[in-house]
Amino acid sequence: MIRDLLTVARCARPAIALPVALKDAVACAPAAVRDFERAVEPIVRDVLAGPEREAMIASLRGTALTFNIGIRAYARMAGRPCDGELAMLAGSVARLYDDLIDNGEDPEIDSWVASLFGAGEPAPGGRPVPSDRHRRLLAALYAEIRRRAPGELWHTALLELHDYQVLSRRQRDPATPAAQLGKITRGKGGLACVVLFGLVHPDMSVVQRDTVMEAGEALQLLDDYLDQDADLRDGIGTPLNRGEVSLAEVGARLRALRPRLAASYGRAAARPFVATLLLVLAADVLKRHRSRRARTRQDSPLGLLLAGGTHAIPPKRAS
Repeated sequence: MIRDLLTVARCARPAIALPVALKDAVACAPAAVRDFERAVEPIVRDVLAGPEREAMIASLRGTALTFNIGIRAYARMAGRPCDGELAMLAGSVARLYDDLIDNGEDPEIDSWVASLFGAGEPAPGGRPVPSDRHRRLLAALYAEIRRRAPGELWHTALLELHDYQVLSRRQRDPATPAAQLGKITRGKGGLACVVLFGLVHPDMSVVQRDTVMEAGEALQLLDDYLDQDADLRDGIGTPLNRGEVSLAEVGARLRALRPRLAASYGRAAARPFVATLLLVLAADVLKRHRSRRARTRQDSPLGLLLAGGTHAIPPKRAS
C-alpha cells in the first residue's frame, strides 16, 4: 500500500487542479443520477422485474457515474457540450456488455453482439427481439444510444473494440505472451475511450484519437490494478498482475500525457482533464485498500463515486 500511495503522491504534484476535479466530480453526481433515472431506469424496468431489476439498476448506475466523470471532463477539454443522458446510457452499456462477454455463459454471445453492433440499419421489420433478458436489455440500451449519438466515430471504434473484447479471452491462458497482453490492453482501453469520447467529439483528429488511445490504455491498466485480486482468483492474466507493468509506470504514463494533451487541446483546457485522470488513479488506490466497512458507505455523491458499479452479471467462480 505504501508504494501505491507514493505513486499517488508523485502524480499529485503536477495535478494543481486535483481538488477542483474532485469537487466537480462530486458536484455533477446528483445531476448524473437524475440523467440515469430519466434515460436508463425506464428501459431496465421495462425489461427486468423484481429484485433482479433493482440489482441491475444499482450496478449500471454505479458504473455509469464513474464513466460520466471522464466523459464530462473530456467534453470540457474539447470544448464540446455533453449530453448527460447519453453519457449515462453509454456507461450502462459498457457495464452490461463487459459482463455479458466476460461473465455470461452464452456460447453465441460473441456473434450476437457483433450482429447487434453491426454497420448499417436493420432489415425491414427490425431485428428480432432476443428471448434472453440480458440480451434484450443490452439491445434496448444500445438502440437508444444509436438513436441519440452524433457521428460515426464512436460506432466505428465500437466495432473494432468488440474484436478486442473477444480476443481478451486469451487472458485466461497463462501462456499468452506479454506482447499480446499489451495489445489487448491497448485495444480494449484505448478503443473504449474513443467510443465514449467520440460521443461528445465525433470529429476528433487522428492525433487526438491517438492521444485518447494512450489515455485509455492507462485507464485500462488502472482498472486491471483495481481488479487484481479478483482477476488472479479467476485466472485472468493482465500486465499488472503478471508483474509486466507496475502502478508507478502507469502513473508515469499519465503524467507523460499532459504535454500531448496540451498540444492537441491547449494547456489550460488539458489541465483539468489530466487532473481527472490522476483523480481516477487516487480513487482506485483508495478503493483497493480501503476497509470492508468503508466499502458499504454509498449514501453520498462521493460514496457513490468511490463505490463504483458492481457486476451486472456476477462471474461464475469455482467453489
